[in-house]
Amino acid sequence: MQVRQSVTYSSIDSKSLHDWIVKAIAQAQVTGSPILFSYSQKWECMNPLLLLASKSEAQQPKFYWEQPNANLVLAAAGAVAEVSVPNHDLSDRFDCAKKFIKTHLDQAIAAKHPDLELAKSEIPIHVVGAFSFYRNGHHPSDWLDLAKPNNYPPDYQQEIEFPTLLFFIPRWMVRQKDQDCTLTLNHYIQPWDHADEILESMEDLRSHLQESSNYEVPTVHEVSKIVEVQGQQIWTEIVERALTLIHQGHFEKVVLARALDVLADRNFDPFQVLHVLRCEYPECISFLLDYGVGKTFLGATPEVVLQFKAQGDRLWLRSDALAGSIERGKSVLEDQMLGDRLLNSEKDMREHQIVIRSICDRLQSMGAAIDPQVKTNLLRLSNVQHLHTPITAHIDHADWLIALDILQQLHPTAAVGGEPRDRAVCFMQQWEACDRGWYAAPIGWLNGDGEGTFGVGIRAGYIQGDRARIFAGAGIVANSQVQNEQSETTIKFAALLKALGAL
Repeated sequence: MQVRQSVTYSSIDSKSLHDWIVKAIAQAQVTGSPILFSYSQKWECMNPLLLLASKSEAQQPKFYWEQPNANLVLAAAGAVAEVSVPNHDLSDRFDCAKKFIKTHLDQAIAAKHPDLELAKSEIPIHVVGAFSFYRNGHHPSDWLDLAKPNNYPPDYQQEIEFPTLLFFIPRWMVRQKDQDCTLTLNHYIQPWDHADEILESMEDLRSHLQESSNYEVPTVHEVSKIVEVQGQQIWTEIVERALTLIHQGHFEKVVLARALDVLADRNFDPFQVLHVLRCEYPECISFLLDYGVGKTFLGATPEVVLQFKAQGDRLWLRSDALAGSIERGKSVLEDQMLGDRLLNSEKDMREHQIVIRSICDRLQSMGAAIDPQVKTNLLRLSNVQHLHTPITAHIDHADWLIALDILQQLHPTAAVGGEPRDRAVCFMQQWEACDRGWYAAPIGWLNGDGEGTFGVGIRAGYIQGDRARIFAGAGIVANSQVQNEQSETTIKFAALLKALGAL
């Protein structure tokens, strides 16, 4: 089934939002079911992150996405529709995501202000959210006792649960693309609704967003404790266990994550933390997802697991192979020497080729044609440089929702999971000290025109009040050195530690 947004009216047929609402109510009455109505207009917004921080409510889901290489910013809050699959639910979360999209977008009306000079493809309804790393997370009782060190405060509670799927259609969204900025308001219209009441509700929201943004920067906090989350064995012992199994041929690569809990004397401000990240890592995708219960996942990722765009019956695909890391140099010469060392490292190039091979194999298994591979280069971030190979492909398919099947096939890539995947993931889930939740999992957006981007939720962590849990991982292969891998994770931790004020 091809999912599309039904835009059955031309903007020249309507001079006002009221007229659109009347037409949407009429369509709801014809179908006898509610209609998702979306209205877009030109907007001026100098700082979407500030707008989100000042205009969203604590109990509302919130989403922020800033992708510099695409000149794209999304800031969204509230939900007119959402789907959440809890950890204990055995449902196929990718299938649930597709059903959610079909249900809500197939008969939706996307309208725009007559003065909005944008193509239809610029104003589709967006769905935002994330999947968890594992199909089903650890039950809290399975890991809280293992992961709780003796030096935590007596009343400290570690549990930070996130559903295995969270998708929502925002109540409002500001979208900056290149030089254009639009505001989109979404509303579910029932057959019995009155146009004047719907208009008043949408106008009130628009007026609220137009008011000056007053956001009080919180008092600077002080970090009081940083504790590594420990399981039955310390991280270096788990790495040694993994190396033994690699040498015995059980798997070729496994990515093992460490976690740190950071405690402060007062609540962290997620928006301020993200602001620091986006300034420190302008090459990365800055993201934030809060589903309205006081828990926020945020980070700055350099890696896209899947970017897609439908053109007719063809779907264009891109996935980043990102594996192999080394620190940045203190001088231009040292930086170049370290980069050359990485490019000529047999161990790192082997690890990188495992990731390239796994992505290409999985894309081809879905029927995609792989484009000629470009040369592997360095991706330099402020504190680390990586081996990077963008992989592009296309698949001929009439229904762009196959993109979610492809995403399911790709995740987790060998960059954050391992190879063979099932054996590596089984080892990770058994031995890592705590559930990853959304760490290293797909987070992003898609829209009704068949385009979307999902990043890998790395260089990331959770914030809940005065505590944060941050993650860093390292790929373990046959000739990995335990201390080198631990040093690599320490470098990766620095991004979040600095943003949290711990460095």
